[in-house]
Amino acid sequence: HDLAIGTVINREDIQTASYPVSLVPRDALPSIEAALGKITTAHLIQGEMVLQHHLADPTNISHDIGYIIGDDQVLMAFPATDLMSGLGVLQRGDNVDIFATMTVEVSPTTIAPSPGTTQEQQEKITRMFTFDAFQRIQVTAIVVDVVAEPERTEAGAAQPTPNPADIRVRAYLFAMDPQDALVLKNMRDKNAVFDIVLRSPTSNELFTVSPVTVEYLLQRYELTIPK
Repeated sequence: HDLAIGTVINREDIQTASYPVSLVPRDALPSIEAALGKITTAHLIQGEMVLQHHLADPTNISHDIGYIIGDDQVLMAFPATDLMSGLGVLQRGDNVDIFATMTVEVSPTTIAPSPGTTQEQQEKITRMFTFDAFQRIQVTAIVVDVVAEPERTEAGAAQPTPNPADIRVRAYLFAMDPQDALVLKNMRDKNAVFDIVLRSPTSNELFTVSPVTVEYLLQRYELTIPK
């Protein structure tokens, strides 16, 4: 049957055929297995030969990953600077939320201006807010650095192939709504502090949580500020 662009190829979508060697293109696939899980980059008609340049590899984050995001999404890189990333907990396909803490300057609009000053001349107050900025974000891909520890060898001996000793996550790639991506960029530009939290793979609920401020903590724990 025909395969539309962006189709993930399964075993029932393709079959092998015999051709004279002189008619086989250089980028022909060697086996059905070589095509499984790949994504079509062009519309393929029933009976058409599937070639390497017809397929995108969704694990190739440098070139082909754009084929696995929706037409109404953008792919955004997000730095892996939080504790969860340092522990190496998150994996491709995980369902996560992004918590954020921001400090903003607000005008004391509820306070009367001091004698001899206007509302605009009053010193601004810095406030801190912590909130669940984005929910149900899927980790589309992870960019890592593989650090290899050289093994000690005797003088004159051949150097062995290094084994990956440590994988350091550099960034995550999120497929996001364009407006959400724009908001996330704005928050990054304003030096917000982020933490990624892992959700259950089957969790589709939008959590109802209250932003945390100093007033919220005082009320929740019934704290009294000494005078």
